[in-house]
Amino acid sequence: MNLALRRATVDDAGLLARHRAAVWSEVGGYTVEELAGVIPRWETFLRERLADETYVAFVADDDGAPVASAGVLILPTMPRPELDSAESARVQSVFVAPHARRRALARTLMDRLVAYARERGLISLTLHPSDEARPLYTSMGFTAADEMQLRLFTEP
Repeated sequence: MNLALRRATVDDAGLLARHRAAVWSEVGGYTVEELAGVIPRWETFLRERLADETYVAFVADDDGAPVASAGVLILPTMPRPELDSAESARVQSVFVAPHARRRALARTLMDRLVAYARERGLISLTLHPSDEARPLYTSMGFTAADEMQLRLFTEP
């Protein structure tokens, strides 16, 4: 394994969209066919957000081939009395290709995302983990939050 971690560029938007589809397929139970139509929309979204740095992602390459990625969607946040920052982020689409799993790539990517979040001065990181990934995030200090949600749409 010759692993290299790099920051994603606009040119990685297609890769990140495909990785996001793989996550939704595994965790959400969607088929490749069901996701085919949304991948171009994700690619456009990611291209725009990577360009304006409201989406920041890292890619792990093994011998030059991308095998994992993870990103954060930067969100404006009401400033808090004790902090100067007005940004938080939501971790999105942590993906490791099946053949590259169990090599600490998700942790490596998450460590880099957390370091980036600290460097940028973000208030917080939130995420929605799969049951399989929950122990990783717990070991990194993520805790259950006290939020509630109202879904304004129904899923098909």
